[in-house]
Amino acid sequence: MTKLEYLKKQHNLSSAKLSLAAGINYTLLTSIERGERKAYPKVKKRLAKFFNVPEDELFNEDGSLKEIED
Repeated sequence: MTKLEYLKKQHNLSSAKLSLAAGINYTLLTSIERGERKAYPKVKKRLAKFFNVPEDELFNEDGSLKEIED
């Protein structure tokens, strides 16, 4: 499970709701969630700000999502 999945679950958010609330394109967000794309700095910043966490808590240095233990 990624840290983003964990936070979405904690806040009862779907990818669609998160994309609207954070101002991120839904298709881009789901591609990042599936590991097909890396997050751009702007996307990392928006998601971290939305969840009020540091960017490095959500993302690896290369823009991929960080995994956490279940």
